[in-house]
Amino acid sequence: MQVCAGPNKPRRGTRMMATRASPSFVDVVVVVVVVVMRLSQQPLPGTFTLNITRVKPFRQVVNGIGMVKKRPGVPDWSDECPEFDVPEDSITDIDGPFDWTASEQGLVISIYFAGYLVGMFPSGYLADRFDTKFVLLTCVLLNGILTILVPITAKQLYVLYTIRFLTGFVSAANLPIVNVLLGTWVVYEEKSTWVGIIYAGTSLGTVISILTSGLILHYVGWEAIFYIHGTTPLIWCIVFYIFFAGCPENQKYITEHERAFIVNSYGHRAPGSAQMKVPWKSIFTSVPFLALIATNTLGNFCWYFLLTQLPLYMNKILRYDITSNAAIVCTPYLVNAFTNPLIGRILDWGRKKGFWSQTVARKIAVFISTIPASIFLVIIAYIGCARVTSTVLLTLSIIVCGAIFVGHLCNQNDLAPNYAGILMGITNTPGTISAFILPPIVGALVSEGHTIARWRIAFWITIVAQVLAFVIFAIFGSAKIQPWNYPEPEVENWDVDDGQPQQGQRERQQETKT
Repeated sequence: MQVCAGPNKPRRGTRMMATRASPSFVDVVVVVVVVVMRLSQQPLPGTFTLNITRVKPFRQVVNGIGMVKKRPGVPDWSDECPEFDVPEDSITDIDGPFDWTASEQGLVISIYFAGYLVGMFPSGYLADRFDTKFVLLTCVLLNGILTILVPITAKQLYVLYTIRFLTGFVSAANLPIVNVLLGTWVVYEEKSTWVGIIYAGTSLGTVISILTSGLILHYVGWEAIFYIHGTTPLIWCIVFYIFFAGCPENQKYITEHERAFIVNSYGHRAPGSAQMKVPWKSIFTSVPFLALIATNTLGNFCWYFLLTQLPLYMNKILRYDITSNAAIVCTPYLVNAFTNPLIGRILDWGRKKGFWSQTVARKIAVFISTIPASIFLVIIAYIGCARVTSTVLLTLSIIVCGAIFVGHLCNQNDLAPNYAGILMGITNTPGTISAFILPPIVGALVSEGHTIARWRIAFWITIVAQVLAFVIFAIFGSAKIQPWNYPEPEVENWDVDDGQPQQGQRERQQETKT
C-alpha cells in the first residue's frame, strides 16, 4: 500500500497562511525531475512523468516511413500539387526493408495505443492505491527494455505487434501518476502554472525525438532510433530512484517550511487517501465527471491526429522530405513548451485576481484546445496545395491543441485529488480511443493512394469530435472539488451514498476558490 506517511496530517480544507518564499530546492527538483523524465521516457505522458509516451507516436510514424517498402501500383504520395518545386537531391527517399501495407503500418503505430488503452485503468488504480514511486519506476524501466526489443522483433510482424502492445500497456501509468503527484505536490493556487510546466516536458521530448529520429534514420538506420531512445529511460530510472520521494512528507531534500506549505494547502492529497474507500457510485453518477469522460474521449482527437498523422500528411501531400519534415514539425512543439506554462500562469493569475473561477479557467483552456484548432483544420482541408499556409495553420493547430494539458487532462485532479489516478484511468481509457483508431482509419482511407479528398475525411472526423468536446464541457464541466472526494469509510458504499455531515461545510469553504 501507499508508503507515504507523515506525523502531522493536515486538516482537509485548511490553508497554510504563510507565504511561499523564493523558489526552494523542491521547486528545482520538481522541474528537473519532471522535464528530464519527460525527455527520457519512451512514449506517450520527478515529480512527474509524462511524456514521451506522446513522443513515441511521432517517432513511430517517422520510423515507419523509413521501414516500409513501396508497393507497386499504389501511389506513394499525392501528385495533386505539381507546382511544388522539390529538387531531386533534397529528397530523402528511403526504401525500407519491410513489405507492409498501409493498414499494417498504421497498426504498428496504433497497437501501442491499444495496450495504452487496456493498461490505463489498472495503472490508474495502482497509482492511487500503492506506492506511486515504485509503480512509475517499474513502468518506465519496462518501457525502455521493450523499446530496445523493437528492432530485434521487427522481422516477425505479430511479435512486433506484441512488443508494441506491451509497451503501450506499461506506458499507461504516466498520466494517472502525474495526476496523483499533482494532488500530492502542487498547491491549489499554483496548479495550472505547474501543470503547464510539467507538461512542457511532453513538448520538449517531442522536439528532441523529432530532431534526432530523422537524423538517426538518415545517417545510421531505423534500428538505432529504438536503441538510443530505449536507453534514456534506463538512465532516468537511476536518477529518479535516488532523488525522488512519492510525497513531500517523505522527501528529505526539501525544507520544513516548504513541506508545511504543501501539506497544509487547500485540496492537498493526504497520505491516508490510499486507504479510503473508492466511492464508485458517486463517481459514476457525477455529472461533471461524466462530462469529463466525454471531453477526454472527443477532445483528444486533434492532439493524437496531429501527433500520429501530421508527419505522414506533410510527407505524402505537402511533399516534405523526412529531414525537412522533422525540422518543421518540431517548431510548434518547441513553442508549446513555453506557451503551456504561460497559459497556466495566466489562468492562475486571473483566478487569484477574481476575474474567473477555476471552473471557468478550465473551460477557457478547453476552448483554446478545441475551437481554434478546428477552424484551422477546416481551412487546411480545403486550401489544397497552399504549402506555406497549410504549414503555418498546422503549426498553430498543434500550439493551441497543447492547451489540453491545462484543460481537461488535469481536471481529474480538480474534481477529486484523493482519487485522481483512478479518475484519470477511467477518463483516459476512452480518451485514448482516438490514438488507437486514427492510424488505421487514415491507412484505410489512403490504401489506394494519398489524395487531398481522402485526407479531408480524416480532417472532418477530427473537427467534429473537437467541437462536440467543447460544447459538452462548456455546459456540464466543473473544476470544483466534489463532495465524494471525502467519503466516510464506514458510510460510503453502493447502498449508502449520502449523509456526510461535513460536505456542506467543505463545499462552502471551496466556493470562493472554484
